[in-house]
Amino acid sequence: MTVREAYETLGGNYEDMRYRVDEKMILRLVGMLLRDPNHAALRVALEQRDYETAFRGAHTIKGVALNMSLTPLAEKAGALTEALRGRRDNPGIGPAFAEFEQAYQDMQAVFSQLLVSSGGNAQ
Repeated sequence: MTVREAYETLGGNYEDMRYRVDEKMILRLVGMLLRDPNHAALRVALEQRDYETAFRGAHTIKGVALNMSLTPLAEKAGALTEALRGRRDNPGIGPAFAEFEQAYQDMQAVFSQLLVSSGGNAQ
């Protein structure tokens, strides 16, 4: 799998990302994204009903996804951020999290496959 193919699979904007950095840097960023602790912290915060921490986690992931030109993931993280904006339980959190979680798992699967096919050259 190529970086371009991974971005296309995820609905990301490869050309935008490639304009800003070279492929070696994209692979490094992908590796960093896969090791980022915000997703795990977000899940724990939601389980504990810590909506402030969950909001910050979703907001951070949205920003990272936007910076990496992963628009679909950013949109799902943005919807979750908005559901959490009040920092209290509400019926919109569950569905927003489910959609975000699917997009995040898709990203993890595709980028993990990318790193394997690239020889794991991400630092």
